[in-house]
Amino acid sequence: MNINFRELEIYGLAKELVLSTYSLLEEFPEYEGNNLTSQLRRAVTCLPLNIAEGSGSKSYKIFLNYLIFCYRSCLECESALELSLELGYITRSQHSQLFERLDKFIRKLWRYMEYLESRTGDRKRDKSYYYRHQKYRADNDMRDRMKYLS
Repeated sequence: MNINFRELEIYGLAKELVLSTYSLLEEFPEYEGNNLTSQLRRAVTCLPLNIAEGSGSKSYKIFLNYLIFCYRSCLECESALELSLELGYITRSQHSQLFERLDKFIRKLWRYMEYLESRTGDRKRDKSYYYRHQKYRADNDMRDRMKYLS
């Protein structure tokens, strides 16, 4: 396996999410610096970092596990954005713009994860614990997201 993370579309989208989120976080109150601001920064930064780190692995299965961590960080970002909106730190428009970018990233990430899963060989033996036990929930989440595509 030889994947250059810099050539992956999902890596570019993840970097854009980081830059957009950091810009948005500049407007958060200072007292959130060690709480929601820090949590959202760490979660969004995990997206490109997990893609880069996982691409250096020696197997599709291991890379897939890093992308699963990336997917979980996406859900964390989604929750933090929702809290930010409800706490009045961002406007509905700001939330919508960033959520749309995050949602697009999640859909592309999921498709790439499915591609890697198809390359793992003996899929029954190679599927990660997450895929064996949580794939149903994640598939339902993806079906719901796909409904909103134009």
